Amino acid sequence: MGILRAYRFSLLLIASIVAGAGVGCYAPAIAATIKPLGDLFLNLIFMVIVPLVFLSIASSIAASRAATVSRISWVMLAVFLVTSVVAALSSLIFFLVVQPVPGSGLALQSAATLQAPSTLEQLVKTISVPSFAEMLSHRAMLPLMLVAVAVGIATRQLGERGEPLARVLHSGAEVAIKLVDYVMLVAPVGLFAYFAATVAETGAQLAGSYMRLFTAYYLFAGAYFVIAFSAYAWLAGGRSGMRRFWSHMLTPSLTALGTCSSMATMPANLEAAPQMGVSRAVSNLVIPVGAVIHKDGSVIGGVAKCLFAISLFQIELTPSILVQTVLVAILAGVVIGAIPTGGMIGEMVILSVFGFGQEALPLLAVISVIIDPLATLLNATGDNAAALLVNRVVEGGIATESAP
Repeated sequence: MGILRAYRFSLLLIASIVAGAGVGCYAPAIAATIKPLGDLFLNLIFMVIVPLVFLSIASSIAASRAATVSRISWVMLAVFLVTSVVAALSSLIFFLVVQPVPGSGLALQSAATLQAPSTLEQLVKTISVPSFAEMLSHRAMLPLMLVAVAVGIATRQLGERGEPLARVLHSGAEVAIKLVDYVMLVAPVGLFAYFAATVAETGAQLAGSYMRLFTAYYLFAGAYFVIAFSAYAWLAGGRSGMRRFWSHMLTPSLTALGTCSSMATMPANLEAAPQMGVSRAVSNLVIPVGAVIHKDGSVIGGVAKCLFAISLFQIELTPSILVQTVLVAILAGVVIGAIPTGGMIGEMVILSVFGFGQEALPLLAVISVIIDPLATLLNATGDNAAALLVNRVVEGGIATESAP
């Protein structure tokens, strides 16, 4: 019953999607009639996403305290980045091997309208916009995030003079999160209507595409959970490190699957890490920070979403597109994971960076819902593997007995 409670909203969304697909298949006329409800849901998301991103990032940075970054912090950030890169590159190779050739999917938009500019031109367009007004759009997520970071840093550096704005930013972020909660109340109806219309237009192709993607994700994520984490534990402490890692992984793993929350798994991780041989000084820093910004499962999901969208829009897989896929996936796992409703924002960034149409947003959002259990497992338990690696660098290895 606890698992059902943890996943009840996800199960409701899945039921809505399945029901909508059924209506699209067997009653296309009804699907066309209720399509505006799906458009309404999309519009509501686009209206609240910009203030949510800006206020969340700016308030978080403004509220942080400037402090000397310790050696543990630098090593921790390096480990987080390296493991994210490993997750992104290995999943990219796997998905390219097992998935259909991009261009064989659904043609939601003509490729001729999505010709990519030069690399430098694309970079400039990705990180900047010509005016302040254009920044306040869901089509300019990265510029918005960069400005939010700058506002947060400036507010923090002003100290007492910036304190009034810091309080406003924090309060605004709380209000924006509550607005997202309100919008998500209509998500089952919106997704039902959207998928009814989409299936009525595309037929069985969509279901087949999802099935291939989900099968590939679960196969790779399951293998990554065993192979990559075992490799990290071996690098940290050899065979003893592997044995101690897996002997204390059951509780964190079950907690992650049962709660579907990295934050809820944090207490189990904090208890398990010292038993694996991680010092308290390392685990007390790496585990809490990792719960926010270290998400291998989300990185792998980001790669899957990018490739899925590329296939939908029939974009050629050039080296530049592959590099963008890896960078966007890492951004989703390392940076966006720290923002409430980060999955949704990650999907918006994918649309913005690649120039995809907004009609792809619900299609990518469904991927987040289906992969969530295994993605959470990797996100949460990966912090223990990272803590072992950090401990190896900082302490010279793992403790021979449970850390005090």
